[in-house]
Order: sequence, then C-alpha cells, then structure tokens
Amino acid sequence: MLLSPYTTNRAIICCEQCPGQPILPTHREDTDTRRCIRCQGEHRVLPQPHPEDHLCKVCSRECPTCQAPTPKGGRCRACQGLCRTCSAPLPKRPDPAEKVTHVAPEDRKDRHRKWKRTYYARSWDWDQCEDCQEAETAANPVRAVLAALPDKLIRACGGNISPDVIEMVQSELQWHTVRWLAARIERRWWGGWAGRPLQRKADEKQEGYRADDVVLWLLTPTQCSGRCEDGWRLAPPERPDQDDQPCTVCRGGRLLTTPREAADDWEEEKASSPAVERTVAEAVAYRPPTAECTGKGGTCGVPVAAPYTQCPACLDWPWCECRRRRYDPDQAIACPACSTR
Repeated sequence: MLLSPYTTNRAIICCEQCPGQPILPTHREDTDTRRCIRCQGEHRVLPQPHPEDHLCKVCSRECPTCQAPTPKGGRCRACQGLCRTCSAPLPKRPDPAEKVTHVAPEDRKDRHRKWKRTYYARSWDWDQCEDCQEAETAANPVRAVLAALPDKLIRACGGNISPDVIEMVQSELQWHTVRWLAARIERRWWGGWAGRPLQRKADEKQEGYRADDVVLWLLTPTQCSGRCEDGWRLAPPERPDQDDQPCTVCRGGRLLTTPREAADDWEEEKASSPAVERTVAEAVAYRPPTAECTGKGGTCGVPVAAPYTQCPACLDWPWCECRRRRYDPDQAIACPACSTR
C-alpha cells in the first residue's frame, strides 16, 4: 500500500500515562493526553485509569463522524443510513457538491452583476425518509401526531418512541383530530416543558421521571369531567370569531393537578426558597400562597385571608351603609373604611 506524504508526515500521539503507551486516534501535536482527546476541554480531565477510547462522558455519547448526540455512543442513525425518526433505511442521496448551482454575474437577473451567486441544495431533511418528511400531511394519523413532538424531546428519548406513546396516540385519535392533538402538544410544550428539565432522578423528597414520561404528559387528556383542554373549552374550528371559554367544572384549570405533580415540583422548589436566594426575576414573579373560598360547593375560588375559609358573599355578611363593602357582624357594625371616619 502506497502512503501519501500527508499520511507519513503526520504526528503519532501516544498516552504516556497508560500501560503500554497506546497510540491515540489523533494527530494533533498539541494534544494534552490528560484530557479528552476530542474536545480538549479545560474541565474535561480524564479519570485514572484512562478510558479505553480516551474520551470524556460527553464526547463518548456523540457520533464520531458528525458529533451528533446519541443515546449510547457510536455512530448516529444518519451516519448509518437510517432515518432518525423511524429507523427505516434511507434512500441513496446525491452528493451535496453535485447540487451546487453557480450563476455567473452576467446571468443574474438582479442588478448585482458584479459577483457570482451560488445556490446550495436543501439537505437539512436528508436524514429522514420520505414518509417522515411528509408526516404532517401523511395519510397515517399516528405518524402525523408524532411529527408534532419537539425535536429536543425526541433526542432526550434517544430517538425512539415507546409503545406506550403509540398506544396513547391511537387512543386519543378515536376522540380528537390530528390538528387537535398537535395543538395540545404545542400548547403544553411551550407553556412550561420547554424550559424545564426533561428528566430527573428520584430521591427521598421527590419522585423521578424520564423523557418518555414527558411525552405521555404532553398527550394525556385533561383530568376534568367537563372534557376541557387544560381548563379551557376551545372554540370550534368552524367559528374562528369565538373566544375560548374557561371551564366551569375545573374553574379554568385551578382545580387541576399535573400528572404525578412532576411539573409543579420544579416550580415549588424555586418558590419555597428564601427571599434572599431569589433572583430579581423570581422576586418580581413571586406571589405568596393564598387560600381560596370553599363556598358554592368549592366553585367560588375568591381569595380569602386567614382565619376565614369563605368570602363575605358566601358567608352572607350584611352590606355596609355605604353599599360598597360587606362587614363581619360579629366584630363590627360597619366596613373598615366607614369605621375609621
């Protein structure tokens, strides 16, 4: 085999800290063998003894060809010739260099005829098969709903969709349309989950969850007997002039709880922190917990102060002579404003 001058003149890097001084898969002369040989991060010092691949934990989970994140390391699906969504074999793609089009300055239709213009092929969706590229308009409704899931969430799941998610989609499609479920996913994702951790380990104080659980929570129907959508009765598509109305059963979502209360745990941890530990944004957005009126069968919901559990209207307090406020007949004979006059 003939070796080119480039091949013969490249530096050979060995790890002097490992037994036998193995040759590392790099030719950079300034490589620090104590760190990850791929990223050479300042804080990516390898543990002793060094891993066999001499990579940090982050780089070991990346594709060695394109550095795309993978669930278990190794080559990603696109580099293996598989669809990144459904793992189906990808058709043979043309060379991107063959799709480059150059327009000479004299052939340009605009007034900028001084420079040559170059057009490149759109290759951002070449890692998907034709069925997944047309998923939003596909005849298969299950595939169309799965296409609405955020890419960030799919990557957190390792690129795989669990059978429980498929079963949930098939069950919901019996009652709702594809557009309805896609809107539910988008509303819940951008309403909170886009800025929250997609997985959490369980400990003594809180329950853990995975990215697969988040996918199910995005698709789970609202636990309300009024069959609302997160506390709202959506206007029918044929009446775009109507507004969404709050649900009267769950009082606009105030009586709803998120599945396993995982979404609220993250906010409760931040809200329960002392005032001195809150940032400026958290201090502005902080609202102290308040009790709500339990009258009218629990549907009133008006904020009340301790030690009362119901509002003046539900307690049927008499009106003051000013006809503006009610007063407690056991403690006063007029409202607080009129008592100070």
